Amino acid sequence: MTRKWTFFSLILAVVTVFAVSGFPKDTVVASQWAAGPVKIDGLDQDWQDATFLTDPGSKAQFAVKNDGKNLYIIFLFKDPMSPSTIEFTGMKVFLNAEGKKSKDFGVHFTKKEVTAEALISSLEKTGEALTDEKRAELRKQGVFHMFEADVINAKKAAAPADPTVKTDPPAYRSARNQRVLCWELRIPLSRTNQPGGLGSEPGKTVKLGFEWGGMTSQVMKEMMAGMSSRGGMSRQGAGVTGSVGTPRDETARDASTGIESNFEYQRDPRTRLHSFWIDLKLAAR
Repeated sequence: MTRKWTFFSLILAVVTVFAVSGFPKDTVVASQWAAGPVKIDGLDQDWQDATFLTDPGSKAQFAVKNDGKNLYIIFLFKDPMSPSTIEFTGMKVFLNAEGKKSKDFGVHFTKKEVTAEALISSLEKTGEALTDEKRAELRKQGVFHMFEADVINAKKAAAPADPTVKTDPPAYRSARNQRVLCWELRIPLSRTNQPGGLGSEPGKTVKLGFEWGGMTSQVMKEMMAGMSSRGGMSRQGAGVTGSVGTPRDETARDASTGIESNFEYQRDPRTRLHSFWIDLKLAAR
């Protein structure tokens, strides 16, 4: 066991060298004004008029919109190396309304597989009333994907309260269309009643950081467990939608992004850590 974890530690040390921060320094990105709320469904239908930029390091394409309430971000991973291990690590979006490059605050978007019973319990804890028929329907479908948005450093993210203000929490969906993996995110501008909010308003400039992929001991264990149960491949972004959870699609696999079981992770560009920062000028109406 000691030799095994020593080997893992060496892998992690080498993989760290592959960390990429390829976006040009001090790049200012202009957000586009969203004429209406963007539907967060993991599809690019609301982005046909968007101006996409490409991060040179990861080759991921992204675009940004905002309205008076929310910031909307879409990522398109067209290159098979771009997603890295995002299915295991999720994506961290660091937020700073003062324009500082800081990882003290942000939102961690992740997708998790849960059983029907876990999903039912989660829904009922949030106050959703489920009928016996709905519970039976969920239990038939078995395993679901839950799309979660957790505040980074939540203890320092105390939000002011105002019962007259309605703020939706951060949210995201991911889906695959053929060989393109899409991640679509929503982050509220206001932090009133919402600790995951950006804390800014239209017309202001903020600093955003994006981070995904890479290798950790936990990711490695999950990858190895996945290879053992699914024949040596990891699924990258099953095509799923839905408001709270969606049945797992076991057929949504991409051989070009599968992780091989030869332990050569430190040489595999598919396990790189991707990270870049931008200054974002929020659009005014």
